[in-house]
This record gives sequence, structure tokens and C-alpha cells, in this order.
Amino acid sequence: MTQNHQQPESTSLPNATPQPNTTPLYAVPVTSTDSHEERHATSRPAGRVKVSEPADVLAYIQCTLGFRPTNSIVIVAFAGNRLSTVVRCDIPHTLQNLLRSDTPESVTFMDFGVTETQELQFMETGRHIGQLMAQEPSTTSCLLLYLSDDTSVSDQQALAAVGTANAMISAQFGVQRMPVEESWLIHHDLLWHLRCAATTECTVQGDTIGDPEQTSIFPKLDPTGATSETSGATPRKLHFPPVTAATSHIEPDTETLLEHRPHAALKWLELWDEHIREGPMMLHSDEVSELLSSLEHPAIREAILALACFDTNTALRGMVTLGRFPAAMGAAAQVPLSAADGLTIEHSAMGRSKRGPDWHRIGELERLCHQLLPLSDDATGGAVVGILAWIEWVRGRGSVALRYVGQARKRFPAERFLSTLEGQLKQGIVAGWATRVETAWNPQHAA
Repeated sequence: MTQNHQQPESTSLPNATPQPNTTPLYAVPVTSTDSHEERHATSRPAGRVKVSEPADVLAYIQCTLGFRPTNSIVIVAFAGNRLSTVVRCDIPHTLQNLLRSDTPESVTFMDFGVTETQELQFMETGRHIGQLMAQEPSTTSCLLLYLSDDTSVSDQQALAAVGTANAMISAQFGVQRMPVEESWLIHHDLLWHLRCAATTECTVQGDTIGDPEQTSIFPKLDPTGATSETSGATPRKLHFPPVTAATSHIEPDTETLLEHRPHAALKWLELWDEHIREGPMMLHSDEVSELLSSLEHPAIREAILALACFDTNTALRGMVTLGRFPAAMGAAAQVPLSAADGLTIEHSAMGRSKRGPDWHRIGELERLCHQLLPLSDDATGGAVVGILAWIEWVRGRGSVALRYVGQARKRFPAERFLSTLEGQLKQGIVAGWATRVETAWNPQHAA
């Protein structure tokens, strides 16, 4: 079932007065004018939602991300006077250690401050996230929130540590010409303003924050309560195939297949497209065998991702134009070369094409792969998990993708697709689609 939640058509800036190893996770809210589905929805609330206090901001963050973040740095972008993109990443270990009384870092901080290494880490965090925020042209400024659930030092020491880190992180935002309007520290449901747009003598220090789920805007943003009490980017449970005795595996001859048996390869792609287009269907044993066999060929797998993002013709034209498929494939499919489609397919692998993907089709691919994974074997299971992790990555859910890869690498250590993804995720690379409002996926549309 697809959950669609109305996001605010217009919001105001949060009141600045006293009223109110990290892979970023992107989520962009959808307004009633953002999609065909939303424009034709008649049962969802319309009108403006006003954000005026900290609990409202937390409600907006929770409903946009799809869960309640913990131990996180959260950045909320403003597009003029409207709330826009939400970015979450784990609090750097360096900062988290400064907030725990049982660590050497917190013991020495009050006497010596931060080390040069810690300072460089904070600057790198700010530079990386600041660059990501700057990629969305509609962003005019942002709000930084430090959410710590493991703080055990005194409030004053916590303020000093986070304030020091925030000064270095927000300075890097300034380098990217991304103004930080306010910075907040929240721990144990208490709020401190590290930097306040209203005054340099801000009195918001240790104020109690209400439950975001009890705010008036929460049921408007999440009418079904799908995000209620959900914390962390919890990935769906992967159902791996049974462990079997190791057998010798012969690498398939992809080149011969595509050159001399193009119709067989086209039949595979047509089968994938049929299941993606029609939605989840009962899989027959022969279909399972065909779908899984196709994944043993890297070029076919690339085409499957492309046809899920766009359509079969775009995928075929792009793959033939790029030389990933031989001319025999283009002749068999009767598709012409297309430089535009070639460029789209080239950039879509990294989620960076200007043409945005069809998120509904990608969602159907995800559901199909969850059906196939328990039926796979050692030769194909890693590729199925790789597709599932790639889907989460291009959505901007790097934290979930990395957890998938971590589970699967133990089960399928030789799968190259997984090792490549793992390298990208550990570098903190974010898919370009997730950094642009017009192409980003919204978790409120998750199955």
C-alpha cells in the first residue's frame, strides 16, 4: 500500500523569539502542486500549515524524513519563507564522544578544548553537508539542529562542546554561501539556541520541547500516523535465500549472448518491464529462473535499472548509444541511436541525470526484488540486494543502503556490485537526484 501524506503548501519561518562515518539522508516534502497524484487527491487536507514553534519544526522533520531522528545532525532548508529540504546525518563520533562523560575526549575538552584533528573533522563535516545543501538552487538559508540522545556531561559542557563544533561547521556553510539562520541543540527533550536570529542575548536555554506528535500540524502532515514513534532509518528486513553448499560457478558469456542471441536478452528485459509496469504478480517458477538468470549479466542489470527509472525504449536507445549493448541489440529491438538517451543512462547510474526517474516504477522494481531475493542463489542473490541498496541510495537513504550492503557483503562477499556501492556509501557520496527538489524521492510515497 502506498502512503501519501499532504505536506504544507506554505509554511512560515520558525519563530526566532524565545517561543520557540556519516552518509546524509535526503527527503524533500511534496506539496499539493508537486505531482499528478497530489493534484487529483480529494481526501487530503488542503491549505497552509504554519510552523511557529520548535515542536512544529520537529514534527515537520519527522514527517518529512519518515521517522524521528536520534543522535543526528539535521539541517532544514528554507526556500524564502517556506520549509524545504531536510538533511540528516549521524552526529560525528568526535562530537558524540565530547558529550559523554565516560570518554577521554570529554575529560580533556574543558581544559584543552578541541584538538586540531577534531577541528579538521568538524570542518570537513560542514564542508560536505554545506556543499550538498548548496546544490538545491531554491535554498536561501537553513536551520541546524544537533539532536543528541546520549549526552551525559553537564549542560554547560554540552553547550560549550556543541557550540564549538557548530562554529566550525556553520562557518563552512558560509563558505558555500549558505547562511545558517539558527542553530539548536536538543537533548533530553530540552532546547538550547546556539545561534539565534533574533538576538545575541537569546534566553532560550534549556526550554522544554513538547511532543511533536501532539502538535496541531502533525496529523495534517501525517494523517495516518505512519511515522509515529518510529525512530532511526530502519531498513526493511531482507529475507536471504537458504545457505547452500558451495559449488563451482561459471561466469556467463555476456558478450556472446548480446551479440548472437539479442532476442533472448530482449525477452528478459520485456519480462522485467512487464512485472514493473503491471505491479506485483504471482511469480511462476520459470519466470523466477529467467529474471534471476538475467542478473548474472552486468550489462543486462544496468539496463534493468535504466528501464525501471525511465522506460524500456529509453534504456535500449541509451545502452546501444553508449556501446554497452552491441549494434545487434539495437537492430533486434529496432531502436535508433540517441545521444540524449545515452547521456541520461550514463548519468542515471549515479542518480545524476537531469531527467528525473519514475519513482513509481522504481518502487515496483523494489517490490519485485524483495519477492526474488528469497528465491535467489549465491550467484544472483548479491545482485538482487545490490539493486535494493541502489534504490535506497538514489532515494537519498544512504543510511539504509549501507545497512543493506553490510548484511549482504557477509552473505555474498564476491559480488562486485555490492563492493562498488559500499565504496560510494562509505565516501558519503549522495545521488544527485536526492539533492534537487524536482527529482527527489519522498519517503511519504514509500510502500
